[in-house]
Amino acid sequence: MKINANLRRGTSLEDDSAHIADHQQYGRRSFLRTLGLGSAATLAAAGLPATGLYGFPLAAALNENFSDRKLVLIRLKGGNDGLNTIVPLYALDRYRSLRPTVAHAESNLVGLNSDFGIPAAMQPLKGLWDDGRMRVVNSVGYEDHNLSHFTGADIMASGNANPDENGDGWLARYYVNQNPDYRTDLTGDPPAIKIGGPTSVLFNDSDKIDISANFANADRLEDLAQTGVLYDNLNAPDDCYHGEQVLFLRTIANAATLYSTAIAEAYQNSITEAEYTSSLGEQLRLVARLIKGGLKTQFYLVTLDGFDTHVGQNGSANHPGLLNNLSTAVAAFYEDLAAGDKEEEVLAMTYSEFGRRVQENGVSGTDHGTALPVMLFGPALGGSGTHGRNPDLDDLDATGNLRFGTDFRSLYATLLENWLCIDAGTVNEILGGDYARVGELGLACSPTSSTLFPAVATGLQHRVITRSALAYELELTLPRATRLEVEIVAFSGQRLQRLGGRLYPAGTHRLAFTLPQLRGHVAAVGYSIRANGQRYGGKFIAGMR
Repeated sequence: MKINANLRRGTSLEDDSAHIADHQQYGRRSFLRTLGLGSAATLAAAGLPATGLYGFPLAAALNENFSDRKLVLIRLKGGNDGLNTIVPLYALDRYRSLRPTVAHAESNLVGLNSDFGIPAAMQPLKGLWDDGRMRVVNSVGYEDHNLSHFTGADIMASGNANPDENGDGWLARYYVNQNPDYRTDLTGDPPAIKIGGPTSVLFNDSDKIDISANFANADRLEDLAQTGVLYDNLNAPDDCYHGEQVLFLRTIANAATLYSTAIAEAYQNSITEAEYTSSLGEQLRLVARLIKGGLKTQFYLVTLDGFDTHVGQNGSANHPGLLNNLSTAVAAFYEDLAAGDKEEEVLAMTYSEFGRRVQENGVSGTDHGTALPVMLFGPALGGSGTHGRNPDLDDLDATGNLRFGTDFRSLYATLLENWLCIDAGTVNEILGGDYARVGELGLACSPTSSTLFPAVATGLQHRVITRSALAYELELTLPRATRLEVEIVAFSGQRLQRLGGRLYPAGTHRLAFTLPQLRGHVAAVGYSIRANGQRYGGKFIAGMR
């Protein structure tokens, strides 16, 4: 059923009271969601049991070891103007006529290809584009796009376009699906880290518990990373009673940060090897340092605020400044990751709650709109390009907004299947439907095989050969010289053996190992192979012949 656009909250400044009300709702939710570091700290301080996704998953230990792949989501909070971000060179005259004030001059554009350009403020991204590390999917959205900041943001984070059914996040559903026993252990690395963006259900489970380590800003995360605690327990207020209460609350919050040791160790195990010059850059600097330091956290959410550009959009501190902030941060991030040989493992993607209206308003700004481009970054993309439906400025909907061409859940489905490497049926279960995959993104999963599943015919081939109840050989056929790192892992998450650790020439090799830990038991066991920056894996039944 079509929603009356006039009833949508805060779509334009003409609707000023509704717009203010929407932002007030936004602010109240922000406050409630940032009372503590994250769900565990908040619940512990309230005297309730702290539950969260901090354990090594029993049911998915194998999946955890198949891949070191990380997904970094960059939220452009406020509704990013897609037409002024990825500019349609094929429709410049029409673009200028609809936006006489906010349109970029042609001399201010940097070409990506014959159809699209970016404003000069985004010049730092041109290097990524030229190196084949940037793709753009145009016209991303959904039917009857919601134009409320808060509801729209929850829809994008939940992967559910029904505002009444978006209480949990799509990445939380992925994690819970892969880790059904996630609440049984409160140790290990956090599954997700969120910086500066509390108003998101992205990592909320079905009970609305935020599974992420949630930091209000980069400084708070760095404090924890440097000291191993969130709050200073040595400098409480001098007043005796008040000081004792403050110290008590700080101690509880610090005790709840069960992942603080892992974060601090990863931080200390790496250094920053690029120059970051923006606010978003400070967030990504810490993400890069944690990834390079060996933190196993798979998901990160960082936030750049300020995209609600109703007024004075083209002021240097407004949209162009935000785009420069984004571009310099992303360019430095991948430079930093490359210095630590981690860039192949990290895929980054922008998203926003909605785009902006095609025609500018009367105060040199743009009002709430619909479809917008999504940018993806990383060498795993295997090339640069623009994909999806080109924005058609002559075929707008009844409210003057762009028509969408790629459902946002198609992007999520593509990432789940082709980056996080889970089967298509599980992807559809997580997203509640079978959405078309965006096949042009260049993402692919490593092949997997074992004695239970035949080896892939091409590339690195591998299988386990059982010699006795406790003795085995991992047979690998290498198409070229390869450095191998192999782990044999129990489904409980226990590491049973490490193999390899050196360069092997092309050809077939057999790595012998024993599993005395399983004497008298029959168990499903997994193996994880790291080879030239890729992960391969399989499973076999141990303890029997």
